[in-house]
Amino acid sequence: MQKTKTKTKLMLVLAAVLVLGFVSTNLISYLVSEESFRARSLDETLPLISNNIYSEIQADIMRPIHISSLMAHDTFLKDWALDGETDLAAVVKYLKEIKERYGFFTSFFVSAKSKKYYSYRGLNKVISPGDAHDVWYYKFIASGLPYDLDVDNDEVHQGRLTIFINHRVEDFAGKLLGVTGVGLSMDQVGEILASYQNKYRRAVYMVDSSGLVQVHSQKDLIEKASLAQLLGEAKLARTILANKTGTHTYESQRDGGTVLLATRYFADFDWFVIVEQGEGASPVAVRSALFTNLAVGGLITLFILIAVLVVVNRYQAQLETLSTTDDLTGLPNRRYFMEGLKRELLRAGRYGHPLSLMMIDADHFKSVNDRFGHDGGDQALAHLAATLKAAFREVDLVGRLGGEEFAALLPDTGADEALAIAERIRQAVAQSSLIIAGSEVRLTVSIGVVNHTGGEADGKQLLKWADEALYEAKRAGRNRVKAGGPGLQRQAWPAS
Repeated sequence: MQKTKTKTKLMLVLAAVLVLGFVSTNLISYLVSEESFRARSLDETLPLISNNIYSEIQADIMRPIHISSLMAHDTFLKDWALDGETDLAAVVKYLKEIKERYGFFTSFFVSAKSKKYYSYRGLNKVISPGDAHDVWYYKFIASGLPYDLDVDNDEVHQGRLTIFINHRVEDFAGKLLGVTGVGLSMDQVGEILASYQNKYRRAVYMVDSSGLVQVHSQKDLIEKASLAQLLGEAKLARTILANKTGTHTYESQRDGGTVLLATRYFADFDWFVIVEQGEGASPVAVRSALFTNLAVGGLITLFILIAVLVVVNRYQAQLETLSTTDDLTGLPNRRYFMEGLKRELLRAGRYGHPLSLMMIDADHFKSVNDRFGHDGGDQALAHLAATLKAAFREVDLVGRLGGEEFAALLPDTGADEALAIAERIRQAVAQSSLIIAGSEVRLTVSIGVVNHTGGEADGKQLLKWADEALYEAKRAGRNRVKAGGPGLQRQAWPAS
């Protein structure tokens, strides 16, 4: 009775402490909400959004890279170039089908032999090193790269700003035939960026490895503004451009406020994806969220504490039993058995008393499961556990280690006595039977026995020796007892 009163008082004190702690924590949280918001944005929100946008860019912009690769390896285009580029209508039809099928702004092929620039509209021009609009071609060829991205004005569309995905075309012997690819207009890219910005409510743009803006919702910044100019901090821009692994977050002071940034390097483009957001949060929203959390959380906390207070006494004994007892057999579980083994080893070592350990395993138990299913197997295990419990002494500790494996600890028991007890156990199991699904079932067990006389062996070593002896019994034909460990002769019952 006194124990119950003390426990109830303790729970009431605990409830008061938890409620006080909860209220205090929420009040402190309110005072530091802006810092918490900033930290969450830098550590969680922005990196997550940056990674999501990175994945979406891969899906939206890697698609034209894939298509240009298919074009570069298309046997039609290769054969057409190798045949002397005679059928203009055929290549125009091919380029037009690519453009319309995949919804690109343009599609093209530039011949390495004739230097003719073909588009889906026909023969556009003959390129030359002296034409500033054609520098991209010679620069790309000289780079040796299989493909690249280039932001340039599209002459086919009156100089509209376009992202070109260029891909080398080589014949079957690896000789250069030209460059093919597709283009996305900045309107298309702007729509993609706008979808990201609307979805995540963050500013999104891309810069190349030198910091030059390549993709931005404001077209007048593309290939004109630098990252350093956008941030207003040259040092921060250099730091961002130097980090080409993983996702990184930064803070930038701009226009009297703090801007938070997340960056990720896009190796396929050699570009960086930049995601920006303002630091400030709505005070009204923060305060409203605080009070809501305070009220709801307080009610939930009080409800939980009251519920715990009501049920703790009722279920405490059951919980203690469950933590130490195997649910199926009612025997001590592995955890409790190992604790008992540790205690008995300390006692045996202190007083020099003998201690014996048995490992017991049901023979051919898989056949029981195969024949009667797991329900039948559970019945057999419960029967075996009951037989073992009845056969051992009051002072012995019998536990289920797992599956069909059991163990027994025999305090103040020497080797000969332990072997005799093990043989008695073996016979008791073999002589017992049970009925499963109308059929009589008889089990046998194999037993490994070891003895500890106060030496240096620990529990793990004793279990290992007993396990080895058990498997010797298994190998010797099962339904027998084997002794193991140092100091015991290798005996067995029944005699082999």
